[in-house]
Amino acid sequence: MDIGELIRDLRTARGWSQGRLASEINKVHGTTLTREYVSNWERSKVRPGPFYLAALSAVLDVPLGSVSLVSVGSR
Repeated sequence: MDIGELIRDLRTARGWSQGRLASEINKVHGTTLTREYVSNWERSKVRPGPFYLAALSAVLDVPLGSVSLVSVGSR
């Protein structure tokens, strides 16, 4: 499984749209992430950097190690 699949699976398990995930990250972390950027992550066009891996971990309520290991393993 690559990071894009993991993000999509965790997001859909919560019943969230890509826009909702972006909004939750923006609300908690004061960023301006867009739905399109979340889509790029999910399609593995772009990998989230360390800041966004931590943000994803926080808003999706999963251990940082879970998303970090998948991100490193999918390179």
